[in-house]
Order: sequence, then C-alpha cells, then structure tokens
Amino acid sequence: MDKETGTIYLAYGSNLNLKQMACRCPTARVMGSTKLTGYRLLFRGGNGGAVATIERHKGGSVPVLLWRITPYDEEALDRYEGYPHLYRKETVKVRFEGQWLSAMAYIMNEGRPLGTPGRYYYEVIRQGYMDAGFDISVLNKAVRDSAAQEMAEI
Repeated sequence: MDKETGTIYLAYGSNLNLKQMACRCPTARVMGSTKLTGYRLLFRGGNGGAVATIERHKGGSVPVLLWRITPYDEEALDRYEGYPHLYRKETVKVRFEGQWLSAMAYIMNEGRPLGTPGRYYYEVIRQGYMDAGFDISVLNKAVRDSAAQEMAEI
C-alpha cells in the first residue's frame, strides 16, 4: 500500500495493541506515536465492563498511535467498535512529525456511565501502551479518574 493512501486512524485504547491489530486489521500499518492534546482518556460503560473513550478536556493529553488503514481495515474496526451505536467517528487534528494531520477517531456516544474496565480489557490496553512505549501512568490515571467519578455519581 502506498504510504499516502488510506485513512489515518488514531488509536488510544485496545487498538494500541499490535498483536490485536495485526489479527483484526492485517493491512493496517503503524505510522508512529504522538499525543492528542485537549483530550483525556476515560472509561465508560459501567463498572467492570467499561471501555475506553476520549473526551475533550482543557489541558489534557492522550498518547496515541497513528495507523494508515484501508477500507477493509475500517470495516473491521467499525464492527469491533460497535459503530455507529456505541462509538461514532470524528475527525481530530493531531500534530505528527512537525505537521498537523486530520485523523479519524472512534469516540463513545453520549449517555454511558463512567466505570472501570475488566481485567482482560485493561491488560490488552496495557500491552498496547508497552508496545508503543507509552507511560503506563496515563492509563492508570484514567482508570482511577473513571472509578472516582463513577463513585461520585452514585
């Protein structure tokens, strides 16, 4: 696949996991990592079964991996992400290698409560953080913040 063709996809959760993405989207190619500024990572969907999302947050930043994906990959991601019922697609601007790029991101639809992820799902994301060389404290803070806000909402 030509370097300039395909959609730029921004991953911040379980799709950071290289092994998982290789199975789900075999033609996807990693472009590299960066940070999405003005957002924070949270978990929504109820305690013990919450999944990752990003939400606008002044002063926040989320480590992300950029992928170049084909239409086939995007169809596989749509199924995995529960598009359009659980997640919607949004175009976000991200700085990468000295330039601003537009990237497609799956962002959870409104209305789901904050909560903690299940152990397996957390481990998939943790491995993705390790694969990408990201600071695991960002992931752990998102889990704590989601759990604390969940308790505050009860």
